[in-house]
Amino acid sequence: MNRIKFVLLGLVSAGIIGYACKKEPIDSKLFVERYLVGTAKWPIQSYVRLTLKNNDTLVKDTAALDTVIFNSDLKFIKGTTAVGFTIDDTGKNITFNTQPDSTWQIAYLRTASFKLIHERKETVGSDVMTYKIEQVLKK
Repeated sequence: MNRIKFVLLGLVSAGIIGYACKKEPIDSKLFVERYLVGTAKWPIQSYVRLTLKNNDTLVKDTAALDTVIFNSDLKFIKGTTAVGFTIDDTGKNITFNTQPDSTWQIAYLRTASFKLIHERKETVGSDVMTYKIEQVLKK
């Protein structure tokens, strides 16, 4: 009988821990600005560039890792390049002021890391080409 209680307690504990660790949705522009903006440097942990043709991977490329800053003047600084950025009202997208504008989706936001995804699709004849970049930034 004691084993059953112990197993039941273990399963309930695992369920509670699993529920507590679920990803929470990003709730507002203000939260994202407070989290990202400042003098903290964000090292890029991984950078992957994908080219897909009809959902089949043609190219999977990784790039050299760097460090970026989202400063309080709403400037994104990477190396010696600085561009302005805005965060939409929902807090789910960052738009960089480049030519043409580049909008990145915030896939997730955690206490010490977040993931940005940029995706562009175009139709070439009967083929759908998808260009995707994923970056994970971690303090």
